[in-house]
Amino acid sequence: MQVTVEQVGPCQAKVQFTVPGTEFQGTLRRALQNAGKNAKMKGFRPGHVPVQIIEKHYGAQIRNETIEHFVKQAFETAVKEKSLKVVGFQKVNLDEIKILEGADFQHAFEVSLRPEIALGQYKALVVESELEPVLEVEIENAIQNVKRQQAQPEPAGDDGLPADGLALAKVEWLSEGVVVLTREGLRISPESPTPGTDPAVFQAALTGAKDGETREIAMTFPPDFDKEGLRGKNGLTRITVSQAYKLALPSEAELFKLLGVSDQAALTKLVREKLAEAKALQEHGRVENVILEKLVASHAFDVPEMMVSEQANARLNQLRQQMQQAGAAADVIEQQLATQADAARKAAERGVRTLFLLQSIGEKENLLVTREDMQAEVQSIAQRNNAKVEEVVDYYQKNNLFDQMAIELLERKVRKFLREAAKIEEPK
Repeated sequence: MQVTVEQVGPCQAKVQFTVPGTEFQGTLRRALQNAGKNAKMKGFRPGHVPVQIIEKHYGAQIRNETIEHFVKQAFETAVKEKSLKVVGFQKVNLDEIKILEGADFQHAFEVSLRPEIALGQYKALVVESELEPVLEVEIENAIQNVKRQQAQPEPAGDDGLPADGLALAKVEWLSEGVVVLTREGLRISPESPTPGTDPAVFQAALTGAKDGETREIAMTFPPDFDKEGLRGKNGLTRITVSQAYKLALPSEAELFKLLGVSDQAALTKLVREKLAEAKALQEHGRVENVILEKLVASHAFDVPEMMVSEQANARLNQLRQQMQQAGAAADVIEQQLATQADAARKAAERGVRTLFLLQSIGEKENLLVTREDMQAEVQSIAQRNNAKVEEVVDYYQKNNLFDQMAIELLERKVRKFLREAAKIEEPK
């Protein structure tokens, strides 16, 4: 096999290779023969299936496997002989490759190369702190939120649906008296307006509703409604309450027991500590992001175009799936994707730049991802998802996600290192 490598752009190279026809056909023939020795087919003794029969049933598959063999061989040869630092590989469409009997097998593919980065200053970067103290009102709000989360629904009775209650209801959208959408058995609250309605009007209309009552609220059909002719037009939301509930909050004693505290003072102390931890974590993330923005701005280098394009397309495909799941119309989705294309590309390029910077700093500081790091992350994922460790390992293996896990762990390590190495100053 003859292999050549040509630089075709920043961080991009083309690998071309030629396999003599006799070598390709010989490898293909041996693969067919080996398949015949292991095949079990009706009418033939095991291991004695003729090559012609194997070729008829499995020829296309074995041919593709042979092509893949030589593509992989060419890739490995190029990487070894040219010391390529490959970070991306152009997918080869096997169905498009045509090889004539007796002709040489010639093909080319492109690879993305890791950029060369001359690291500048990345330690002792100055970042102004924005960490805020925990306020008393935040503690009160947090305690109230915990109470609401632990509240138990009770029939609202003659008082009807309270403003902070919830109801099981049928929701209908009407246009000129005609029902154009119906949803049964929805859980709704006066505090959470349905699409296209004014929040204050919705809350006022629904508060006090009793079992079996119907309330109507003016609305505007959303711009992504599946019936294009109604988008932006006025309509009516009709809500029929089947069951109205009030929320019974837990008593102080029940709340103390739930959170494992003895009294109000201990509860306040616990909530203050939790809020302080949350604010500290949020500030850590903000500081790390500021540092990364400074680093990206101060380091200019080329990035692999193919890698940026793949990342941008992945972002747009994710947006497409989200809009499809939300029931958006096809034309609305395409318009939104066209609008977001430039932003997706810029975000992808920034993400790729950040990734390479973090990897370079990690290598220079010898910040390695160990086996213990990977095992701890697997256990953490299993715990968060109430799954067994073996199930997580199996899922990550089947989906080839362990490399991605290692990259994410390295990023966390480098981000933490940069934050701890920075100069955090109080506001002036």
